[in-house]
Amino acid sequence: MSETRTEPQDGGWSFCIHCGDKIAFRANFCPHCGSPQPETGNAQAENVSDKSYGVAVALCGVFGVMGLHHFYLGNILHGLFDLGLFALWIFCLLVAPAQGTNLVLIGLLLLAIDVLHTIYVFFRLIVGKQRDGSGRIVAVP
Repeated sequence: MSETRTEPQDGGWSFCIHCGDKIAFRANFCPHCGSPQPETGNAQAENVSDKSYGVAVALCGVFGVMGLHHFYLGNILHGLFDLGLFALWIFCLLVAPAQGTNLVLIGLLLLAIDVLHTIYVFFRLIVGKQRDGSGRIVAVP
């Protein structure tokens, strides 16, 4: 016997973001894998940040290691962390030649951590998963 499905009454079909199975457009969870689905309609529009997506991406791409994008988005503690990593890296870069110690290696490690973190946040911004200080998603409205 073949399984038959009837069309949903309220809006057609969609696909699960996790497994790709065909589900009702307004389904909150996939009946196949149980994965939660993104919100649709006005609830999703209310969850979008009023901060400019383009400005956030540009700040992250140009000044990402300094954390300016976090300050713009209202994530102040996150911005202070990034700025602290950047300041420590600069300090190690300037002090290391005079001291003749392993501060160069520590500075490079701090820079690597900061760059990897910036790449991660940049990726989250591009795919629309990064949130602002109010918990709203930074995306193209």
